[in-house]
Amino acid sequence: MKKKLIALLCILGMVFSISCSDRRANAVLHDQESIHAIAYHDVLCEFKIESPQGFVYDVQKNQFVFTKGENKVIYPGSTSKLLTALFSLSVLPKETVITAGEELSFVKEGSSLAYIKKGHRLTVEMLVEAMLLPSGNDAAYVLAAAVGHALQEDLPNEAEAVAVFIQGANAYAKEIGLCGTVLTVPDGYAEEEHYTTTEDMAILARHALENETIRKYASMHKDFVTYASGHTNTWENTNLLLNPQSKYYSPYATGLKTGSIQGEYSLVFSFRLDDGREYIVGLFGANQKNARFRDANLIISFFEKNL
Repeated sequence: MKKKLIALLCILGMVFSISCSDRRANAVLHDQESIHAIAYHDVLCEFKIESPQGFVYDVQKNQFVFTKGENKVIYPGSTSKLLTALFSLSVLPKETVITAGEELSFVKEGSSLAYIKKGHRLTVEMLVEAMLLPSGNDAAYVLAAAVGHALQEDLPNEAEAVAVFIQGANAYAKEIGLCGTVLTVPDGYAEEEHYTTTEDMAILARHALENETIRKYASMHKDFVTYASGHTNTWENTNLLLNPQSKYYSPYATGLKTGSIQGEYSLVFSFRLDDGREYIVGLFGANQKNARFRDANLIISFFEKNL
């Protein structure tokens, strides 16, 4: 309860900044200079978006234009991999080659996979791609163990390495302004102690979009890859907004990450319109797998028509 109260208090801040200590409580939707935001909020509510929690964030104006269910914590599932990717890229050069090992045994049954096996050798960049496209929990653990070993030498086993990664990732989260986020696993496959907030997910997504490597792979529909060890694979993005063969496809979509946990489905995505306007959207907790994509299409359509 204490953790959830802390997370709830953090939701009150609506202005992005570098650190938690610098954030100020400022509800954008009630700002006198954000009348258009209120109008957007009213119309979007009329859509009856299926996802019980969500937000729309205007990148250029650096503000929310819509929020829903922001008074509750979010269980992010695999959208957590955006934080795993960002932190890992801040520690290891993207060309660093990593050999998959015993950490693969930590991947839970039923996980989404990139089909990385023990002994496969991949670069950090490839492992980031493996998390962003097929949402590989195996890739998340391989990367987490490598980062843990890089942060602390002479660790006795991979479990300790992953633990060091988790500690570092939570400290990093605070550094970039995520004051209501607690990471307990690198892949997001967790219970209630692994959570975040509406505002924190928007901040995280913004940082992810600003990272060249993440932005590149988060926007891909499919990729044929050759590991450093010579093994090959084809990865498809779980974000149907990027799939030209999907009925949910949008030419405006530019990323970012899907997520699911305990039968609830989430999506953090970005889109850019022809006039250059860019938005980040978070949709969380839908009880049907494709509800998040239906919601996404409604939101993109609204902003396309309201120039």
